[in-house]
Amino acid sequence: MLKEYLPEKINAILPPSVLEIRLRRRKPISFLTKKGKSFANHIVTDAEFEEALALATERSLYAITEKLVNGYLPLKGGVRVGVAGESVSDGNRVKTVKNITSLVYRIPHQIFGASDFLQIDGNFRENVLIISPPACGKTTFLRDLSRRLSIAGMNVAVLDERGEIGGVVQSEVTLDLGNNADVLVGFPKSIAYENALRSLNPDYIVTDELSGESDVKGVLRAYYGGVKVAATLHGSGESAFYGDFAPLAKVFDRIIVLGKEPRVGSVVQNIVR
Repeated sequence: MLKEYLPEKINAILPPSVLEIRLRRRKPISFLTKKGKSFANHIVTDAEFEEALALATERSLYAITEKLVNGYLPLKGGVRVGVAGESVSDGNRVKTVKNITSLVYRIPHQIFGASDFLQIDGNFRENVLIISPPACGKTTFLRDLSRRLSIAGMNVAVLDERGEIGGVVQSEVTLDLGNNADVLVGFPKSIAYENALRSLNPDYIVTDELSGESDVKGVLRAYYGGVKVAATLHGSGESAFYGDFAPLAKVFDRIIVLGKEPRVGSVVQNIVR
């Protein structure tokens, strides 16, 4: 799934079960695995970087301007490539990104049983929020939670704006979300919430990375409409309920805080409210 997007020399040194790859021009390659972060004894050449960028953009950098503005490129199977470089702006509006210097590949995977301690069955009715700093396994946990809600017989509407949760390739959900999941891919969140609530009759709405006022309004719309929510949020605990996110403090019955020690995805706190 990933190898088709990387130069041959870089493919040859990939560690098993890699979670993240960082390519920086003229810098050593960085890998993240379940064991932690490491650097390869290989400097990324300009030619290798340009080849990787061409593969990620299907050799048409200018055809994906809108995606670059969002800061990432979606690839097959839910792989997401974060992009760092120089913005081309028009006032407060970013038009595109040029002089790209870093590519960060986030590789989706499944850890079956990550959410088993929640004892989910057909009567489970908790609003669940998973909180952690970046790269601590929030999406992986949310994916397993979605699968188990689906297996328990609940209709699960997955708002998968970047295609990461379900690993959608064309019309196929390539990662296991059970048989009762309906996946909305690529919809802006403000539209996805309304579409799910009006058309899909969900028991749960699942959404990754709450990021601002529009997400908060969507969660509250579901909450007051009697639909349960499972979501993720960047933060380090209940202190994440500040600013735009303060209204969510009343929504979530359970807060799960993840960390990187002793391994990525470890449950640091399991707060029942």
